[in-house]
Amino acid sequence: MGTYNVHAGHCPQGQGANGAVGLLQESVEDRKVKNRVISALQSAGHVVYDCTDDSNCNVSQNLRNIVAKCNAHSVDLDVSIHLNAGGGTGVEVWCYDGKTAEIAAVICASISNALGIANRGVKYSQGLYVLRNTVAPALLVECCFVDNQNDYSHWNADKCGDAIASAIAGKTVQGNASTPVQNPAPVPNAGFDFAGWIGRLQAECNAQGFSNQEVDCIPGPITLAGCPLIKRGASGNITRLVQERLNSLGFCCGVDGDYGRAPFHETYDAVMAFQRNHGLVADGIVGPKTWSKLLGLS
Repeated sequence: MGTYNVHAGHCPQGQGANGAVGLLQESVEDRKVKNRVISALQSAGHVVYDCTDDSNCNVSQNLRNIVAKCNAHSVDLDVSIHLNAGGGTGVEVWCYDGKTAEIAAVICASISNALGIANRGVKYSQGLYVLRNTVAPALLVECCFVDNQNDYSHWNADKCGDAIASAIAGKTVQGNASTPVQNPAPVPNAGFDFAGWIGRLQAECNAQGFSNQEVDCIPGPITLAGCPLIKRGASGNITRLVQERLNSLGFCCGVDGDYGRAPFHETYDAVMAFQRNHGLVADGIVGPKTWSKLLGLS
């Protein structure tokens, strides 16, 4: 069985950098396709992560959010779902290089046959941000043209999603559009240096005046008492350490030392997910109870 990242491109419709609009709305239809692809692949036993960014942000932040989510997982392939615009017709798949050309060609043919639209074939670009910056091999599917009447008349998001999933799975698979997409349970990073992380946290809390404790790499009540409140607007090395720990536990976010402000929700969402997972009040604030869980004290 394979392991995949799948995401819909752009922000949600009507928010931030949403996609192309014509007879179809890209940010609406690509999410339908994405859900169907994930549902179909999961029903066939594959592990699939939904790396869609649903925040309200600009183009650059949207792309960075998607790539950060993708690179938090070790997968066989990253699949980016889009709909095209510009007056053309048909389906095409973009690759960074020849590594994904074979599966890209199969996806093109599968969508073309399922929808009865033109097969524009495999194309290459080293300028597309997601293809250039994801760790795993990646491809970008332009399912059809939102501004073409022929494509619109043949459009069916479920058929398109099943066609993509079947091409990837190597057999006919079908999804259930009514089934909510669930990411796999968070997988801790077995290679994470927890003791080293504790030591760096202790040293940083001392350096910033929050504590005066021995840097012994052992978590305890003194370490917990020296951890400051971290919430939206926070930035710096302690915020980075929080991000590192969340990622090590499978709660994915960027590691940039910036907790972020609305509408950039990545670290906030990761904290909320961690809190819900550990039976805490999900307020997005790293206070004593959340620190205690991060430190492994409770």
